[in-house]
Amino acid sequence: MDKVISRLTGSQKRFYETLKTYISKKGKSPTVSEMVKLMKFSSPRSVTQYLESLEEKGLIRRWRYKNRGIELLGLAGNASTETINIPVIASAGCDQMSIFAEHTFDDFICVDKTLLAGRKKEKIVSIRAIGNSMDEAGVRDGDYVLVEVTENLQDNDVVVAVIDNFAVIKKLTIANNAVILNPVSSDSTYKPIILRREFKLFGKVIDIIRKPQKGEIEVVPIYETPEV
Repeated sequence: MDKVISRLTGSQKRFYETLKTYISKKGKSPTVSEMVKLMKFSSPRSVTQYLESLEEKGLIRRWRYKNRGIELLGLAGNASTETINIPVIASAGCDQMSIFAEHTFDDFICVDKTLLAGRKKEKIVSIRAIGNSMDEAGVRDGDYVLVEVTENLQDNDVVVAVIDNFAVIKKLTIANNAVILNPVSSDSTYKPIILRREFKLFGKVIDIIRKPQKGEIEVVPIYETPEV
């Protein structure tokens, strides 16, 4: 590893040392925008190019769909967090029941283990959201939601339901004799889905993984963290 570092150009070595110092002090990797400021670059593209070069040389690993997902390799006392792969099993329609729910385990997302908050890994799956009827709940078209497969659901939970082999993401309302799956949007064209009270739901949405067109991966908590 020292030999690889010794072969870095002066600017690459300065970038690498800045990255290593940040992770050592903060216990987490910086965002691209933070590295732009630290290195006094003019654009995020410069940071991306340095990261690509360091990754090719085996000095770092970048994790897809993980917030602050830069890991230093081959160093004692590596402060990177533990990550796990979550299977992407389906797409779910937020707009309407137009996305067929089929298990396709050919894709995974890598997430920080702390996102599971003590839940069992085998009970967590990821589903890609299609449509914008849940945009005011934080779920946008193209987002990946982490779902805990459970029947322990409460009123106002954001849930995934499978209706006649079609998956939907909605906000749950439990009435006396019905289960109501509500959109959360200012667009009045989205309508609630009313089901019988005994209807079985697939699981609860616990987090949103957003991959914007530009910039950093964003982890969006779907529920407010209670104040201590």
